[in-house]
Amino acid sequence: MSKGSKTRALFAANLSRLRKGRKLSQKRLSEIAGLTHNFINDIETGKKGVSFETIDRLSEALQVEPMSFLADPDYLHKHEMEDLLIALERLNLNINRVFDTYKNATIEESKQ
Repeated sequence: MSKGSKTRALFAANLSRLRKGRKLSQKRLSEIAGLTHNFINDIETGKKGVSFETIDRLSEALQVEPMSFLADPDYLHKHEMEDLLIALERLNLNINRVFDTYKNATIEESKQ
């Protein structure tokens, strides 16, 4: 498989995923984007490629950034999970600091 066909397949899959996520039919998306229903179908099945103008129309219609069509969901998911774990670790550290501060203040009060 050539790199171009991988990119086309990724674009097609993301278009379909984003459209379905917005609960839009191909027909409704075509109306919003000013494209034909057949063209939307051909893009999603990988039969046709797209121009920058078409990407702009689709991204506006779906209210997403143009790069959303070329993002690998598995890659994004993996990195979102890594970011979440880092945030949870930071939160845990902050909770421990608050707990330690409270514990130390309670110990000091009991000494008085």
